[in-house]
Order: sequence, then C-alpha cells, then structure tokens
Amino acid sequence: MHFISILFPLLLASDALATPFRGHQHNNADIFPDFNTYSDWAICKGVITKARFPTLQAPNDKGGCVRYYQGIDMTGVVTELHFYFKDGFKSACDCAAECLKQSAICTNWVWKHTFMAGDSGKRSCTLYSSPNLPSGVTLKYNLAKSMGFMPLDPGNNPQMGAPAPLTFLDKAGKIPDKFGVSGFTMLDQDGRLFC
Repeated sequence: MHFISILFPLLLASDALATPFRGHQHNNADIFPDFNTYSDWAICKGVITKARFPTLQAPNDKGGCVRYYQGIDMTGVVTELHFYFKDGFKSACDCAAECLKQSAICTNWVWKHTFMAGDSGKRSCTLYSSPNLPSGVTLKYNLAKSMGFMPLDPGNNPQMGAPAPLTFLDKAGKIPDKFGVSGFTMLDQDGRLFC
C-alpha cells in the first residue's frame, strides 16, 4: 500500500510534465489553428506573395489567401468592378490580387461565370466593397452623403439581404461551379494586408 501511495503522485506528476503548457487555453479563448499551418489551406500560393504585397500577413514568402469560399459568391453590390479574360484575368488568383491592389475600395472579390457580354463564356472577376447581406437585412444607401463606392447599380439600392448564392456553370443556375470562388481581403489600421 505504501508503494502505491508513492507511485501514484509520481505518475500524476510525470503526466503533467509530459503535457506542454498552453498558457491561456484553459479559458477557451484560443480557438485558432497554429499560424504556421496557414499555408495548408491557402490558395494562390506563389502568386499572392510577400514579395508582391510586402505587408501581406502570411507565415512565409509563398503567401496565399485563406479567407475564401469555394463555390459560393459572398460578395455584395457596392463598387461593382468587372475584369475579364480579355483584360488579363485568367484565374481567381488574378482576381484576389486585384482586390489587394485596390485595398482602399475593395474588401471582397468573386471569380465566377457572370454570363455578361464581356466574359466570352469564361469565368471573370468582380470586385466589391460590401459583402452579401443576411436575409433579414436590407440596406438603403444615401447616395448624396456617401463617397468612394461607385458604381452602384440603381437596381441594387436598396441592397436586399439573401442567402449567399452559389457559383454556377450555366445561366439558369442549375449546375453548380465548384471552381467558382469568392473571398475577403482587408487592409487593417496598421497597413497590414489580409486575404
């Protein structure tokens, strides 16, 4: 019995020492994955890089974007700028990079088939400064007191909230496009870029 009373505390202590200390994790505040695994989920690695965007927040020089939604168009209606294949936009990475370049007016982008005259049947890029609104929200923009948001299609004011649409391969919206993608970019108050 004396042997067990000595051995048991030693086993507990050895287990406690073998478990790494995780600081504040006991309060469930740290819900985030290890920053060094960022590149596991990043798209556009090697295209959206720290060399191209020096203030890009990424763990290594390969960069990339992790704030994206595959097959979903989470963009809104404000500052609707279109770029096509004929303009040199050949991939979603070109689209995300353009949003980063125009960080003063762009916070989200989508790469999808728009079925507009300029897209020649290919996916194209659209930049926005507002995201999709949830279905319970409608927002009317005061054009007289607003600035830096043009263009805004009059049919989109007010902006009606709705579930985020999928991206599609057909104009009828019947065949989902799993290679359509949309994402967020952001320039924070310290001048750091996120995507």
